[in-house]
Amino acid sequence: MRKTLITLLFLGLSITISGQTKKRTLEALVGYSENGHSLMTNLHFYPNEKVNRFFEIGGFASFMEERNSGFNIPIEVYTLNVGYFTEISYLSSTDRSFLIAVGVGGVIGNETIDLSGIQLSERQFIETDDGIVYGGYGALRVDIAITRHFSIIGRYTHFYHANSDIGKTKFMLGLGLAIKF
Repeated sequence: MRKTLITLLFLGLSITISGQTKKRTLEALVGYSENGHSLMTNLHFYPNEKVNRFFEIGGFASFMEERNSGFNIPIEVYTLNVGYFTEISYLSSTDRSFLIAVGVGGVIGNETIDLSGIQLSERQFIETDDGIVYGGYGALRVDIAITRHFSIIGRYTHFYHANSDIGKTKFMLGLGLAIKF
């Protein structure tokens, strides 16, 4: 399943890159997730540079621990995200050196629990269906230009996985770099 998601992500990125002649941004972020850490990479493309809206396709990986049960249960989430963002012009600078954008999108991916290192008593058990998760996300993104082609990115993304056995909502608070090309 992971190989399929990674293949779909790179296929989507290559189609997007080859089909666009307008401005694009590639960003990579590391961040904090609920009781763990996460990684995110996204490709943005602007269908019209004069309109401050863009599409996003990206991947998200989160490595968390469920601690509410009394056990530290490792959880891994890998998703493919597709979304639409709009820049908030009255909060952004006119020279585009400081941008704030909000967006929404859809999510599909894989969620797994690693039970190999957990010792449960005879009367305790964990019941879950590892597998595909789907849902949506909302995000707030801050872009601070360093140079004409590089930016520092701050981002908060809140995910909703409609069919998750572990928890319906997850989040990422991340910091990273973006390359404009």
